[in-house]
Amino acid sequence: MTSANYRAALLDAETGANESYRFEAGPGLFLMPADEIIHVFIDHLNANDYVGRPVGYELNSAIKKSDKQVVMATGSLLVGKGEIPFLLMISPDPRPAQP
Repeated sequence: MTSANYRAALLDAETGANESYRFEAGPGLFLMPADEIIHVFIDHLNANDYVGRPVGYELNSAIKKSDKQVVMATGSLLVGKGEIPFLLMISPDPRPAQP
């Protein structure tokens, strides 16, 4: 199976931290709806045990800008200590050239 590289920038409201994650997914990821793209990223976090425990999430908004190849989202990460509001952006890595 071929894969493509993607980058996610995650800002959490609890610490103010801005983390960047690189992950692989199918080359057709941006053909999927925004909420499914976010689900693929969260699955990647959980598969790689990034926070030491499974992460759930509640999605408040998700917008896909196909022409810019970016997904933007807000919501809450659901971890053992409660809900942590987040902002998330996902895009191909490297970014496609703009016309």
